[in-house]
Amino acid sequence: MTAEKYVKEVAKLLKCRASKKKEIKDKLLADIHSAVASGEKLEDVLAKMGIPWDYANRYNDNFDKAEQTAARREKTRKILGIVIAVLVIAGVLIYWNMPKWSDISESTVFSEETVQKTAQEIITLYGNDDYEGVVAYMTDDMKKVLNAPTLQLSKSQLATADFGDFQSFGEFYISEAKQGSKRFAMVQVGVSYTKTSITYTLTFDEEMKLAGFYIK
Repeated sequence: MTAEKYVKEVAKLLKCRASKKKEIKDKLLADIHSAVASGEKLEDVLAKMGIPWDYANRYNDNFDKAEQTAARREKTRKILGIVIAVLVIAGVLIYWNMPKWSDISESTVFSEETVQKTAQEIITLYGNDDYEGVVAYMTDDMKKVLNAPTLQLSKSQLATADFGDFQSFGEFYISEAKQGSKRFAMVQVGVSYTKTSITYTLTFDEEMKLAGFYIK
């Protein structure tokens, strides 16, 4: 094993922020190169250090709570960033493949009343922190991207995670979109709570399964 590979393996196991990992990696690599330059064999230096898991845990056991908390938050942001990126890419693909829009009242597939009622049910579940209830409405493809913990995480990252009590729904904007031979219903509505206002955008497939869920 090379010094670089050993250091990389140690870094993977460190439970700290990225900046702290870089600091430890740079120091560890410098220490190894210094020992080798002094005449020690690389394999002997690495043997004294032990396996990467043991060496990393020496640091992990000594990180204070502040560092551990910061590391968890950084990891959470990274995960959320990946999820958002996936949703953005999916949204862009849907956008470019849905060139034909029409008013929901002209639809032969969707009932405007049913779409609005289902959207209200899902939004109410989300506002009440019933994430499993929201997932139950999703298509199988959506469930691969979003689950209850991810929905909870997305809400916790909002500027106002505590919405407060529900007050009212705003005006519903509902359209039908055609993608090839498939049709989707898209709903956008603003919702007022005692502590914040949220805009929801929901997409339903022809079976009225939730195929898209976006909040801002």
